[in-house]
Amino acid sequence: MTKILLPLLLALALTSVAHASPESCYEAFTEGHTQDSRNFSVNLNDLDMREYGRDYQAEAIFVIRELAKELGCKRKDLNFGKGVHGRSKHRCKTLIPGRAHTAVCYIETNLGYFFLTKDFLDKANITYNRWD
Repeated sequence: MTKILLPLLLALALTSVAHASPESCYEAFTEGHTQDSRNFSVNLNDLDMREYGRDYQAEAIFVIRELAKELGCKRKDLNFGKGVHGRSKHRCKTLIPGRAHTAVCYIETNLGYFFLTKDFLDKANITYNRWD
């Protein structure tokens, strides 16, 4: 009986630990469920980031991943391919043609959605919004 029960208890413990991680990541973004949205500023010079050129979406996803890592999230906690409404949607748009600094990105994840803009001083400004 003990030989059967011990592996079962171990499997249940590992499963509960694996499922706790996305919740703790969600708690980090919402400050323990006290904030519906939050603003973050990330210094891009502090990141080991390749040059993305005009691929604003890939750059935005990378920066959001780095922010999540800084908040204590694991890579698997934040899913950029699946949101609460099914497949995630992302879009980056330059608001004024020819002015790259007017680019705004909308990125969906399983934990919420993000808006990302950049300023002239190598900062990425990120607004996180939880799903309702």
